[in-house]
Amino acid sequence: MKQKKSILLTGALVAVLSASFFWGGMMSSKRAEVRAEETGITELNERSEKEMAAESDSFINTSTEYAKHLLSDYPDSPLLGDSSLESMVNDVNAGHNAKEVILAVCEANGIPAETAVIADLTVEQIVEIDRTVFMDSDHPLGE
Repeated sequence: MKQKKSILLTGALVAVLSASFFWGGMMSSKRAEVRAEETGITELNERSEKEMAAESDSFINTSTEYAKHLLSDYPDSPLLGDSSLESMVNDVNAGHNAKEVILAVCEANGIPAETAVIADLTVEQIVEIDRTVFMDSDHPLGE
């Protein structure tokens, strides 16, 4: 009889401890989920409207079409100077730093910016230039 009581007591203790560990794990998981959600919301709230606009599908699609237009209609235009990618991107974005951005993209990709033409860039590189100049510009949103 004593042995049966001991077995029942041990079984009950194991069941209680298992339930306790299960409950603790569930609570810990819920806390982690809430923390992750709060962090995500904070990160979204800290992003500027301009960042969100520049990452939107609409901006990326428009910028991609713009890059394709430049490659098809102005392939032999220089990257820097008058009547160049620099002036076109600055005009479109009400920007002023296209030269620095173009130089950085060219340097990162081994392209000689001083002698290169628009056709020497990819659509993705032009989109990167367009997006970066837009982010640093005074271009108003929604226009």
